[in-house]
Amino acid sequence: DLPGEAGTCLSLMYASLGDKPLFGAKVLSVSPQNFAHGLPSHQGGVMLFDRERGRPVALINGSAITGLRTPAASAVATRTLSRANASELAVIGYGEQAERHIAAISLVRPISRIRVWGRDPEKARIFADAQKARGFPTEAMPTAHEAIDGADIVCTVTSARLPVLKGEWLSPGTHINAVGASVAALQEIDLDCVTRSSIWVDYMPMAMTAASDIFEPLAKGIIDPSRIVGEIGAVLNGDVRGRRDNSEITLYRSLGVPAQDIELANFIYQKARDLGLGVDVSL
Repeated sequence: DLPGEAGTCLSLMYASLGDKPLFGAKVLSVSPQNFAHGLPSHQGGVMLFDRERGRPVALINGSAITGLRTPAASAVATRTLSRANASELAVIGYGEQAERHIAAISLVRPISRIRVWGRDPEKARIFADAQKARGFPTEAMPTAHEAIDGADIVCTVTSARLPVLKGEWLSPGTHINAVGASVAALQEIDLDCVTRSSIWVDYMPMAMTAASDIFEPLAKGIIDPSRIVGEIGAVLNGDVRGRRDNSEITLYRSLGVPAQDIELANFIYQKARDLGLGVDVSL
């Protein structure tokens, strides 16, 4: 934790993958107040090292990797857990992750209508107009409730300290991607949202330390451990169940998976080498 608004911190995530030549770590500063200044809240880099000698070989923009990996993971969760005919998308927030989630989720579901809400109505309107110009049927709504009402898929992509999504607004069969609150001091979804949902996470160790909206009611006995079905990867592997029926409310809680960051960094590094991109520097 660092001084400043709730959620201001320095974050270190590291991983080594057995089938990849490079291991490494992503180091980010998280400054939720940056959004008001037109800057990313997550800034930093991924450092990669070669496995044979431990030599540092690359430094990659951490914000770029986060911006690609997070919506891709949400799209996988949406394809896995939402109803196949889900077509109405609600997005709470209007930053980079909102834009990227609209693009990613539109690749896995037949999205015909998108509703957006954010605290600044004018910024929400400008965002919606920009999405329409890109071919996505997007409309800014005056309240979060109106954005959520009747939606098949909901994405929360904010740095909110207090909940912006209430469970009472959710329709049966809704799928939620709760993405923005990546540290325990932040919370986008309320208790009713948690108690009404079956929950999947991306990485259980992260969820049990950073997702206060889950681990706090779990510790207090407000929700039963069986409410947390498991990791989304276990669904893909066939080890745990996915959606049971068309009325179940499904919640994917995204915190970040270091292995995914390093997997993507390996891909970007090799692609840059193949294309002759990047700048060589001497340490």
